[in-house]
Amino acid sequence: MDLPSSLTGYAMPGHGIAPAEHLLGLPGFWPAYFGPVWHGLANEPEPFGADAADVDAAAEALYEATETWPAFRIPLHGGRLLWVVHRNFPDDAGTDYLLTRPDHPRETLVAAIEGHQSGPGFSWPDLVSVADSVPPDAEGVCDPDQRLLLLLPAFGDANVPEGEGVARISRALTTVGVSGEAAYAMADRFLDHPLWPAPSWPGPDTSPLSGGGDPGRSVPLGLLSSPSGTA
Repeated sequence: MDLPSSLTGYAMPGHGIAPAEHLLGLPGFWPAYFGPVWHGLANEPEPFGADAADVDAAAEALYEATETWPAFRIPLHGGRLLWVVHRNFPDDAGTDYLLTRPDHPRETLVAAIEGHQSGPGFSWPDLVSVADSVPPDAEGVCDPDQRLLLLLPAFGDANVPEGEGVARISRALTTVGVSGEAAYAMADRFLDHPLWPAPSWPGPDTSPLSGGGDPGRSVPLGLLSSPSGTA
């Protein structure tokens, strides 16, 4: 079984984990990826230049790979990695957003999309900072727009600067083939997360991104204190 050494404490016997960045090129990838949170996107894939068959093929690759789970690596500075892992247990499936660090033996659960979801894991400043902070010569997802889109399901913030969120998400969507007009309408929808209320995050604190925090705990990525309104 393929298994990244940084996730040995997370993985379950009989299940591997393998980088799956090649799936980003599938025509139906983005509507299939967003479908578990924003359900209508999987049913209306045309703005992404895809059709129902494209979405079915991408969904099969993402959610039906039960032996080797597909994962997306988002490299950060200092050897840290954010992992988006499709945890495809037949009876306990979900998508986990994990942080691994070279100086800690266990991963940190940032957010989870499942029946008993855990999140949000990212404030708006976290989301933008992670998307744009691409280390040189890193392996994984290094395109800032793709990084932002991959982390949107784990995001929630009641205080996104007016206009900035829609503009940034719209720009990212156009890079994956969505027209400008459709991207603008879709971006506004992404700011309204259906799985949890948008929280108001407190001020800066010790962050797993800066090396703080207790490894193995489920904590917001930007702040160890819980945001007001966390699900």
